[in-house]
Amino acid sequence: MNVLLLGGGGRESAIAWKISQSKLLDTLYISPGNAGTSEFGNNIQNLSIQESIKFAKQNKISLTIVGPEAPLIDGIVDEFKKNKLTIFGPTKSASNLEGSKIWAKKLFKKYSIPCAKSTQHSNLESSLEFFKKNKPSEWVIKVNGIAAGKGVFLPESYEDANEALNEIFVENKFGESGEEVLIEERLYGVEVSVFAFVNNNNVSNCIPACDYKRAFDGDIGPNTGGMGAISPPSFWSPDIENEINKNIIIPTVEAMINEGCPYTGILFAGLIITNEGIKVLEFNCRFGDPETQVFIPRIKSDLLEILLKFSKSELNEDVYIELEQIYSTGVVLASKGYPGKYLPGKEIVALPDLNQEFKSIVFHAGTKSNNLSKIYTDGGRVLICVGLGKDFKESKELAYKSARAIEFEGKHYRKDIGENRDI
Repeated sequence: MNVLLLGGGGRESAIAWKISQSKLLDTLYISPGNAGTSEFGNNIQNLSIQESIKFAKQNKISLTIVGPEAPLIDGIVDEFKKNKLTIFGPTKSASNLEGSKIWAKKLFKKYSIPCAKSTQHSNLESSLEFFKKNKPSEWVIKVNGIAAGKGVFLPESYEDANEALNEIFVENKFGESGEEVLIEERLYGVEVSVFAFVNNNNVSNCIPACDYKRAFDGDIGPNTGGMGAISPPSFWSPDIENEINKNIIIPTVEAMINEGCPYTGILFAGLIITNEGIKVLEFNCRFGDPETQVFIPRIKSDLLEILLKFSKSELNEDVYIELEQIYSTGVVLASKGYPGKYLPGKEIVALPDLNQEFKSIVFHAGTKSNNLSKIYTDGGRVLICVGLGKDFKESKELAYKSARAIEFEGKHYRKDIGENRDI
C-alpha cells in the first residue's frame, strides 16, 4: 500500500522510520520531510490540504497520516472524508480539544474531568486587573489557540505577567491564537504525557512519556516545543494507568461523543500528578514532539497496521499496543538562540548512522541537504538522539554518546534529560 505522511519534523522522522519497517508498505511519501526522512521514503514538496487530496488520488494513497496540529485544526480530515479518502486523525470539530484551550476547559468542567481552576480574558486590561488582585506566581497564562508549545507563560511577578500579556495582546505575537487567554491555577507535581489510539469509543492501552519543555538545565528558561523526553517514566504503573483511563481518557472520549464530535486519531493528554490526584493540563490531537521519538521505538506492533485499524469508520475490536520492555531517552540538539531567533544553514558533521544496531537512533527534525549530500541545520530543533537500553542508565548513556558526537555551529542541548521526573 502507498502512504502519505504530512510534516517535516522529528516526530515525522520517527513515524516514517517505524512505518518503513511495515510489511504492508509499498511506497511512503513524506511532505515535505527533512534530510533524514528520505532514507525511509520519498520526500515531496509541502502540500496544502487540496494539493494533498489531489496527490492522494493520483498516487493511490491508501492512508494519509497527519503529523502537525495545524492541518487537523484547519479541517483536513473532514476534506479527505468528503473525497472518500482514508486519513488518520480527528475532525475539525474534535480538534477543538487542542485548537481552543477555552473550549476544552468548558468540556472538562461540564463532564467533571479533573483540571485546574481557571478564568478567561479577551483583552489586556481585564487580564492585568486579574493579576492586580491575584498573586502572579500562583497562575499560568495560556494563549487560547495553538502556538507550537510556546504559548504558555509562568509569571513570577506582576512585571512578568505584564510583559507576557503585552506580547500576546499588544505585539500580537500569536496572531489569532492570542485573541483570548486562559489564566489557570498553577499546579505542582510531576508532568506526564499519555498517548492513546482512539476510534470513537474504542481506546487502546496508554503509552507514557515525560518531556522537558524548558530551554535550559534544571527546568529553567523559556518554554520550548521540547528539549528531550523519556519513556516510560520510572513511576509508571498499572494503578496509575487505570486511574488515568477511568478519570480522564474514557470520560473525555465519552464527552466528545456526547458533544457530537467523536474522536478518532491519537489522543495526547498532558497530565500532572499532584497530591490531590491526576489532573489535565491540556489535550493535543496529534503525536507529541519529542515524545513520539522516544515511545515509537518501543512499539513492538506494526504501527502502520495500528493506524489503519484506527482510521476505519468503525472499529469493532479491542486493540492492544504491544511495547518492548526497554527504556528510551531522547536528547534534542537545538540551534543557538532557540526558542528565540536562531541562524539556520550550519553544516552538521560527524552525524552517526541512523541504523547503528537500533540501540541509538538519530531522528532528523530541522535539517536540509544539498546536492553534495551535505546536511545543514534548518530549524530551531535540529536533531534528536534517542538511546534505547535495558534500563534508564544505559539509554541515557547511548543518547548522550550520540549527542556529543554530532557537531554543528551553535549546537545546544540540555545535559539533564532523564532526571527530576519522579513522584
